[in-house]
Amino acid sequence: MLVVRDPVDFKIDEDGPTVSFKGEGKVMIEQSRFGRKMRLLVMVGVAGGLGLLFWFYLRPMERDAAVEAKVATVSSSPSASVAIDVTSAAAITRNLERGLEVVGSLAADEEVLIGAQVPGELAELKVDFGSFVTAGQVIAQIDQRDAKLRIEQAEAALRQTMARLGMKEGEKFEARQNAEVKIAQGALELATVELERAARLIEKGDIARAVYDQARINHGLAQARHQAAVDAVNQQLAVVEQQRAALALARKSLTDTIVRAPITGAVKEKFAARGAYLGVGGRILSLVKINPLRLRADVPEYAAASAKVGQSMTLRVEAFPEQSFTGRVVRIGASLSEQTRSLTVEAEVANPRNLLRPGMFAKSNLILSKATPVVLVPQRAVVTAAGLTKLFVLENGRIAERIVRTGVMDGELVEISEGIREGEIVATSNTDKLQQGSLIRTAN
Repeated sequence: MLVVRDPVDFKIDEDGPTVSFKGEGKVMIEQSRFGRKMRLLVMVGVAGGLGLLFWFYLRPMERDAAVEAKVATVSSSPSASVAIDVTSAAAITRNLERGLEVVGSLAADEEVLIGAQVPGELAELKVDFGSFVTAGQVIAQIDQRDAKLRIEQAEAALRQTMARLGMKEGEKFEARQNAEVKIAQGALELATVELERAARLIEKGDIARAVYDQARINHGLAQARHQAAVDAVNQQLAVVEQQRAALALARKSLTDTIVRAPITGAVKEKFAARGAYLGVGGRILSLVKINPLRLRADVPEYAAASAKVGQSMTLRVEAFPEQSFTGRVVRIGASLSEQTRSLTVEAEVANPRNLLRPGMFAKSNLILSKATPVVLVPQRAVVTAAGLTKLFVLENGRIAERIVRTGVMDGELVEISEGIREGEIVATSNTDKLQQGSLIRTAN
């Protein structure tokens, strides 16, 4: 809005239009040069700030991109790659048995608690804890004095009875050989003759009836005496047999004072020392049979049907990690455990050098099928990452990465059921530095 109070002087020059008012109340409104210059300066400052901003942020990004491009160019250049030293091995084919990994504990095939069979003082103990013994070996002896006295007593009683009968040791004796039986037999024969004579005479009337009756009674008495004599002798013969049995028991008691090992094995525990008094059944020591041993292992439910008597097993224990032992399944449980859903099998493990001990924990391989050809590589060549199992195969001086599927173990080798063929070469060292296309140099 423009208010004019005095005459106007209007002109246009190089700095733009100018309007001037003359007089005392002159008012001048103009689009001044100063305002235009200020706006121009502000615009120039904003443009300069934006330029600096782009320079600071875009310059490093361009530099990094150039570096990455240079690195990519260098790494993609075959002539600039660095070869990685590796050792290698060839995949081989070998006949391998199919098995099932199971674990279990070794147990003694037999365990025997040895006690005293006769009472007495333990006079001698020839073994100690951990000693190895063979079946029949003398391991202890109980004082024999009481046993010897009982033998002498039984022998004396037997000799007395035999003398009463007129027997001799080792002679076959019958009751009719006894003197009393012979006397009774003679009296019976005489009474028989007199009875027969009286019977003939009384038929002719030559003797009285009373004489005949007397002869008949005498014959009956003689017959009874003879039978009594025979019975008495037979009773004495029974006593002889009883005394002979008592003598045999006394002799057995003497034999039982010598304690022998009933099995071949080792002393598991000693319960008595020399000088201790033992009653019948008193514990002396316990023996365990450790050759062969029993291996009790649990077979998972899914493989229970594959377990058969006669199957072979190979096992290892922590005490001898470099050695393997063999066994054979001899018993299979009647049912599965409700808690573990597994089937217990027992294998017989040969232990000729007594290296294994009852109670050892064993990792075993139950052989389920016959040997079949499989491809094997060293276990150290297998790499597992992100849930994938792979091998680094050498092809024309470079690495070809293969995804594979592994199978059973065979010592330091592992079965490769899929992903590699026999004869192909795999890297066995520096596998953590390898990737697809890596340039390598074999050390072997």
